[in-house]
Amino acid sequence: RGSEEERARYEREVNPRGKVPALRDAETGVTLFESLLINEYLAERQEGGPLLPADPAARARIRLWNEHCDSQLAVAHFTLLMNKDAPSEEAKRAALDAALDVYEARLVGPYLLGDAFTLADANALPFFERLDFSLRHYKQIDALARHPRTRRWLDLALSRESFRATRQPEAKLVELYDKFLEA
Repeated sequence: RGSEEERARYEREVNPRGKVPALRDAETGVTLFESLLINEYLAERQEGGPLLPADPAARARIRLWNEHCDSQLAVAHFTLLMNKDAPSEEAKRAALDAALDVYEARLVGPYLLGDAFTLADANALPFFERLDFSLRHYKQIDALARHPRTRRWLDLALSRESFRATRQPEAKLVELYDKFLEA
């Protein structure tokens, strides 16, 4: 939240969208923005590590999950959370359920693609954390009540040490969403 001058410099030099996150790789000089692109870049720098396996079919499945999360789940969550029109609430909830039904039907288990935690899980996890929290807190909706396999996946992913070490406290999420929903 710096000065206008700092924001202009950030948009000019780092992210023209003026948002975070952003990454500047000192070794290669590349500057990236958007979480998914940053995550994929970092996973590729591991050269076939477990987050983004070398197998093209596995990579394609990961990208399909990521595309679904970004284009279906995130959109359905946002429109339901922001909805203030009671008559359209049911249709927006149905759209979210349809996006969640894909997870319920296609997740292999215990993680999205099987035994290994991949970039598909890493990408979806923060979306699901915010979806689960925000809909419970602001709409009194248990979004995963009808999706037990997806709930088990989320509980497992949330229990990972890597997630617990970086998790936002719920009070911080309330502060963030209160500002967002009031705007």
